[in-house]
Amino acid sequence: MARDVHQLAEGLRAYLPRGDRITGVKTLSAGHSNETYLVQGLNEILRMPPSEEGLLPPYDMARQHAILSAVKAHAPRVPLPGMLELCEDPKVIGDPFFLMECVPGEAFEYALPDWVNADLANAPESICRQWFDAVIGLHNMPVAYMPPGSRTVQQEAQHWLDVAKSAESDASLIEVLESLVKSPPRTSGAPTPVHGDPKHGNCMWHEGRLTALLDWEMAQISEPLLDLGYILMFHDQGEASLADAGFELPNWWSPERMIAEWEKGTGRTAVDMARYTVLGQAKVAAIIALGAYLFSSGKTQDARFQAFGAVLPAYLKLLTKRAMAAG
Repeated sequence: MARDVHQLAEGLRAYLPRGDRITGVKTLSAGHSNETYLVQGLNEILRMPPSEEGLLPPYDMARQHAILSAVKAHAPRVPLPGMLELCEDPKVIGDPFFLMECVPGEAFEYALPDWVNADLANAPESICRQWFDAVIGLHNMPVAYMPPGSRTVQQEAQHWLDVAKSAESDASLIEVLESLVKSPPRTSGAPTPVHGDPKHGNCMWHEGRLTALLDWEMAQISEPLLDLGYILMFHDQGEASLADAGFELPNWWSPERMIAEWEKGTGRTAVDMARYTVLGQAKVAAIIALGAYLFSSGKTQDARFQAFGAVLPAYLKLLTKRAMAAG
């Protein structure tokens, strides 16, 4: 983390009407895109762009604030914190930022938390039910309320192809994405709001209750099957297993159950799901490849990005296998 939290606290004290109550700023997550801090004394959350080279530019804090505000107001099934100040003046604390209410909870994606292990008979069903209720709630949100910003499925595949090429990615990834650009999967209907990264690792839980769906950097108006395929890719990853704690549990929803619940909740028919799953995995592979490239090229010293290079071969092997099966 390149930022000085004491300088952040000083800037916020001078800027906010309630700033005199601030006792400090604590780093919560460096993220791979935006950075998150706890503003102590106010118990509020500060969200900022990455302080060094990041994975998901551009970092439009005003648009993120608008998306979160719109979803909070018009998709009540999606749990979110209340949105507070947006500041677009980088002079205040070094970059544009916004503030949110702090909600209780913690996320998991690499290991099961104790509260899940303590109730393996019931927790997986409850988690999946709440999680999918939120995703379905977003997909059912009237599209007119979503801030501008959209891509077709073909444009989505082209975007990640461009990312993969910029990262000098392996030819196998380029080939999969080129195939998806040439022949994109079919759509389920008119575009809807989509999250872009709706993995269970972006869910916050408190006492078994979903309290927030986080990380909206990639949210846009597009085909909702992009979100569903992205979720489905976490099933059966084998040696490429990454951030999929819970998917191994016998009571976790199967791919078929996830598709059925989504169809029931949205009134749509899921089509070409194998290819949407491949597109979701290719997207993540492009992001991993970019992180590894940023480190190897010296554009970042973030050790997490160095680790990306180690997981990429197994991930690309699984991607190629799934792409061949999907046709």
